[in-house]
Amino acid sequence: MLEFNFNEILNTLQSLDYNYIISNMIGPSQLEVLVFTIGMLFYALFVWSFYKKLSKRDLFKLDMKKSIFLSLLKHVIIFPFYVAFWFVILSIFLFIMAKDVSVRNVALISIALMSTVRITSYLKEDLSQDLAKLIPLALLAIFLINPNFFSWDLLVMRLEAMPSLGFELLQFLVFAIGLEWILRILYSVKLLASRNLTYTENQ
Repeated sequence: MLEFNFNEILNTLQSLDYNYIISNMIGPSQLEVLVFTIGMLFYALFVWSFYKKLSKRDLFKLDMKKSIFLSLLKHVIIFPFYVAFWFVILSIFLFIMAKDVSVRNVALISIALMSTVRITSYLKEDLSQDLAKLIPLALLAIFLINPNFFSWDLLVMRLEAMPSLGFELLQFLVFAIGLEWILRILYSVKLLASRNLTYTENQ
């Protein structure tokens, strides 16, 4: 009859040289593939999360019947921070891709793309998703073709230059925020009119 000594098994497992075992099981080429695969996986998950959030028509789950104040709080206070955050993310993507484009033009393109995504999210969410993932996936394609394309120093330098746009940068952000408010108001009016029409037809 076999008898198991769990303490002895545990001590044996602890004493094993796992680095040696892994290095013999996985060669340098396989390790390189593993690193690239994990990197692409995390980037793909980030891109998925990015475009899903940015292209979603209803950014916040709102229940107008429960709290109008909460709705106003989310769109007036929280949404501007949301816009600023995704604006910076899009700008980073474009700074990496378009090294010869000026900082101002990158900011302009970023806010224009973000605004287009938000407009299409109210018209057709599938199109909005395609637009939102266009730049991140294009960046991935560039990196796969030329891994040395990325320059950390250049990225930091261009990000530090963003505040120099000053009032114009603020105008870009205000445009995107104001656009979202207009879209939300128009959509709410449309929903209200639709409900009233349905109620009238059922009378």
